[in-house]
Amino acid sequence: MENQQVIEIIEAFFQRKKQPGLEKILKETLKICGEKFAKSSESQELKDQAKTLLDSKKPKEQSALEHIQEKYTQLLNLNYQNPVLLLDVKSDAAKSIQTLDEKFTPSQWLADAANKASGVVLDITHIAKLTHSSAKASNFNGLAFGVLQPKMLLVSANSVEKLPIDFAYSTAEYAPIAEFLQLDCAGEMLGKIICADPSVLKSYAEDDVQLQLWQEQFSLAFNEKTKSSHILAKQVYFPLLPESRYHLLTPLISSSLAQVIDDRIWEARRKETPVNKARADKTFSAEVARMFLRTAVLKTTQTNHQNVSNLNGKRNGQLTLFPAIPPQWQTQTKPPIHLKTLFNKQLAAQAREPLTELKNLLLAIKANNLSVNLQRKQLIREHITDIADVVFDYAAQIQGLTQHIGWSQTSQLPAHQQYWLDPLRSDDDFQTAKATLDWSSDVVIDFSKWINRQIKHKQLMLGTAHEKQWQKLFTPLLREFNALAEADLETSTLEEQA
Repeated sequence: MENQQVIEIIEAFFQRKKQPGLEKILKETLKICGEKFAKSSESQELKDQAKTLLDSKKPKEQSALEHIQEKYTQLLNLNYQNPVLLLDVKSDAAKSIQTLDEKFTPSQWLADAANKASGVVLDITHIAKLTHSSAKASNFNGLAFGVLQPKMLLVSANSVEKLPIDFAYSTAEYAPIAEFLQLDCAGEMLGKIICADPSVLKSYAEDDVQLQLWQEQFSLAFNEKTKSSHILAKQVYFPLLPESRYHLLTPLISSSLAQVIDDRIWEARRKETPVNKARADKTFSAEVARMFLRTAVLKTTQTNHQNVSNLNGKRNGQLTLFPAIPPQWQTQTKPPIHLKTLFNKQLAAQAREPLTELKNLLLAIKANNLSVNLQRKQLIREHITDIADVVFDYAAQIQGLTQHIGWSQTSQLPAHQQYWLDPLRSDDDFQTAKATLDWSSDVVIDFSKWINRQIKHKQLMLGTAHEKQWQKLFTPLLREFNALAEADLETSTLEEQA
C-alpha cells in the first residue's frame, strides 16, 4: 500500500477521534448560549428565533456534529442588539477547540502514543488476566505455533479456521493507541507496517532519530522484550527426567476461542432467527436448531471489562462454561413384578413438577377465595395433561418390554393394570378378559385417587368431587393413548408376520 494512502487513513483517524470532543464542546457552548439568552435584554422576537434554533431537530441526512456546528454558526450570526452578548462564550469555545486540536496534532499525539505503546499488547489470542484479574503474566498469540492437523483429540484455539484476534492494555486510557495500531490498511495492520517501515510516519516526525525511536517503541506493542509468568498465574510444575527437573507451565485462557464460543451461543439463542421463530411457533423449518444446554457463566471481571482486553469487553467480562460432569446413570426399565400398583411414590417423583404446580394452583384458588373460571379450568387441564404424559411415558416403556411378554403372570399388580401394561400376554383367558372387561375405568379411578394422595395438603379438602374431576380429564387422554398403543401393536404384529 502506498505511503500516501496510509497517511490518508491516519488523518481520517485523527479527525474521527476529534469529533466526540468537538461535539461535546459545542453542546456545552449551546447550553451556555441558551442560558445567556434567557437572562439577556434582547427583544422577544430575537429570543424566539434563538429558542427555535436551539430546539431544532437533526435532519436524517446530517450527522450530529454537522447539525450542532450549523446551529452554533447560525446562532452567532443573529442580529443582536448587544454585539458582545456571546463574545466570551465564543472566545471560550475557540480556546477549547484549539486545545482539542493541539491534543490531536499528529506529531504530538504520535510521540505520546509511542511512549505509552509498551502498555498495549496487540495480535494475541491468550490473555493472562482471564486467569486472574491481577495477574501480570505475558499474553501471547497461540497461532504462532502453527495450525495443528485435523481430527485432533482436543479442541483448542488452533481448531478454528478464522479466529478473532484480541488486544489488551494496562489501562483503558491506552485504548486509542491500540485502535490506531490496528487500523486496517488494505488488509494489513498499520502497527505492523510501522514496525517494518517507519517511513510512513516521516511527515510527522522531527527527524530520522525520532522516526527510529517511534519504530522501536511501537514494536513493543507486538513483541514484549521478555516473556514472563506471574505469582497469580495458575502455574503447574510438570516433571521431567531426571526427576529433579521441571517445566513451569502457565495455563492461559484463550480469549479468541472464548469469543468464538460466545458468538456461536449468542447466534443460536437469538429469538429472531428463522429456526428459533419456527420452534417458538411450532412450525416446520428446514434449518437445524442448535441448543447449548446447561451452560454456566464465569464472571472474570466485575467492572471495566475492557481493561482486561478488547474481546473481554465485548463479552461483558464473562466466559461461558459447558457442563463437565459425568454422564447420568440411565436405569433400565424392568417389568414391575413386585409393585402392588403402578401409581406409587416412585411414579409421583417423576411427575413432581406438574403435581406441585397443580397443588399450588389449588392452594392459590382456596387462599384467595377465587372461582374456577375458564382460565383456571384450562390451567388445571394443562397440569393434568402434563401429569398424564409422565404416566403414559412410563406405561409405554413397560408395554414395550417385548422380551418379557407374560411377566404379569407372576406380578402383584391388580388385574386391570395387568391388562393395560402387559397387552401381549398370550394366555387365552387373559386376552378374553382384556377384550370384554371395562378395565380402563379402573385405571382412571386409580389415577384419580393417586392424584389426590400426591397433592394432599391440610388446607385442601380433597374428596370424591376432585376425584371425579381428575377422572373426567384423564379419561379421554387414556382413550387416546390406548388407541395409539393398539395401533402400534397391530403394526408390529403385521411386520413380524411379514
